[in-house]
Amino acid sequence: RKRRPSIRRGAQKMALLLALGAGLGYSLSPGKAAPAGHVARAGGVGPLMMPKSTPKVPYKFPGMDESTWISVYSRMYRERIMLLSNYINDDFANQMVATLLYMESEDSRSPVAMYFNTAGGETKAGLALHDTMRMMPYEFQTVNMGMCAQVAAFLVASGTKGKRFALPNSRFRMENPRVDPIYDNEGRPQVRIMQATEMRLEVSEVLRDKKRMIDGLSEFTGRSTDLLVKDFKRDFYLTANEAHEYGLIDRVLVPKKGDVLLGKA
Repeated sequence: RKRRPSIRRGAQKMALLLALGAGLGYSLSPGKAAPAGHVARAGGVGPLMMPKSTPKVPYKFPGMDESTWISVYSRMYRERIMLLSNYINDDFANQMVATLLYMESEDSRSPVAMYFNTAGGETKAGLALHDTMRMMPYEFQTVNMGMCAQVAAFLVASGTKGKRFALPNSRFRMENPRVDPIYDNEGRPQVRIMQATEMRLEVSEVLRDKKRMIDGLSEFTGRSTDLLVKDFKRDFYLTANEAHEYGLIDRVLVPKKGDVLLGKA
């Protein structure tokens, strides 16, 4: 008789684990169910939280009878839509380059839409992505949805002329290239110990990257390199309208009836 309460509690815990695994609500108290939109947990009943994972959508591949669940980004790639929201480092740039190459092999004529909302990234990684974009035979539509800094702003401006856009509340942060810091395994910046000659080489490489970006921006915007060098003495911000006047984009997209973004602007 003394073991019955422990057996009852063990059964309740097992039912709780099964309910949580199935996404159902369960209450530790007999006869009480979890409220709608809530789920029981060890400390009591709490709100049902959306899992922190990539959203998935159904998609039927050609030749298949039934749909399967794929990530929303993969589904967007099938429609030639790319979302660049990560920090642009070598790994992310390689993924984007691979996607562009696959799109070329699949369809070398249809345009690709690239939506940006990123705080920039490594200059060389962004330039590698830019060089790949220039090699592709199809056109690029670029859209700044929120914030585009440094090399991300450069990539938006490098889109096909007439197809470079920005949303009304978006911003461009125009930054000079910098020496990328070194981080340890825990993400903490490390002090770089180098000789004077090595430091001079690093600075020369950064200045070379700056010249590449200024030459590119001169081509994209139609502004002289002398004027751009003067502007880039300091980092600066541009609103969507200011970016249009500067020549980074061709139009500010104002939501209106019948305004379509992808491939029909």
